[in-house]
Amino acid sequence: MFIAFASSNGESIDSHFASAPSFELYEFGGNKQGFTHRTQILAHTSESMENMEDSEDKVDARISKLKECAIVYCTQIGGPAAARLVQSGIHPLKVPEGTKIYDELGKLIQLFNSGKLPPWLKKKMA
Repeated sequence: MFIAFASSNGESIDSHFASAPSFELYEFGGNKQGFTHRTQILAHTSESMENMEDSEDKVDARISKLKECAIVYCTQIGGPAAARLVQSGIHPLKVPEGTKIYDELGKLIQLFNSGKLPPWLKKKMA
């Protein structure tokens, strides 16, 4: 299962979903090795986000690049983009800006080890 974090620095979650310059991807294999890591760099566009079609295209492009992910962490995400993520089988999670990626990974490991997964995450693990 892949988990993505919207980040500009690779260490903390500090970006809005639609404007993140990159996503740090971690794969959880369900074993003691924990997570493996890679960075997904996204192409930048010079087009204005004020145009709704451009914004929708940007969201679609991000969803396409993150299609392997079960969870995407970000600081903010618009309602329509969140709905489209969920429809694509990706669960968006908002956290405060500056939240450390490794702190969230630690929380996920504790959650997995507890065996008390929320229903949406049990479904992803099946």
